[in-house]
Amino acid sequence: MNSAVLYIAISLDGFVAGPNDDISWLLRYNDVDYGFNEFFSGIGAIIQGRRAYEVEIKHGWETPIPVPTFVLSHHLPERNPQRSNVVFTDEDVSEVLKKAKQMTNKNVWIEGGANVAQQFLDRELIDVIVLSIVPVILGDGIRLFGKTHKMIEFTLREVRQFDKGLVQLTYIR
Repeated sequence: MNSAVLYIAISLDGFVAGPNDDISWLLRYNDVDYGFNEFFSGIGAIIQGRRAYEVEIKHGWETPIPVPTFVLSHHLPERNPQRSNVVFTDEDVSEVLKKAKQMTNKNVWIEGGANVAQQFLDRELIDVIVLSIVPVILGDGIRLFGKTHKMIEFTLREVRQFDKGLVQLTYIR
C-alpha cells in the first residue's frame, strides 16, 4: 500500500524557509547526496503548495522524472502545455491525496511547504515524515510545525548522517 510521505528540509530551529521565503541557506547542500534519488524512485505522485511550486520553478528544481503533480492553490491558472503532468486544484487535501493514491502504487510525496504539511498533519494524513535537518539556525521565517488540534505520535525508524553535518530522521505513524 502506498504512503503519504512528508519529505522536507528544516533548519535546527524548525524553519523551512527564512523571512520572505528565503531558502538560500539550503543552496550549500545542493552537492550533498542525501538520498534524494533513492527516495524519489519510490514516488508516484507529488502534492505541493503553490508557493513551493513557484520556488521550485524559479530555481529549476523540477523533479528528475515527471510524475503527476497536484499544486494546491486558491487561484487556478490555465493548464501549462509544457508541464501537462501538473494540475492546479483547490480541492480539500484529503480528496487530492485520495486521487493521487489512486493514480499510483508508489508513495505520494507531500512536498510542502509548511502550510500544506500542516493541513495534512491536522487531518492525520501523513504516514511517514522524513526530515533533513540542516545545521543552521535561522532565527525567523516559516516554521514547519504549527499548532495541531491534538497530539500525533510517530515512531523513529531511521537516522542517517550526511556530509556537511546534515542529519536525516525518518518517522512512521
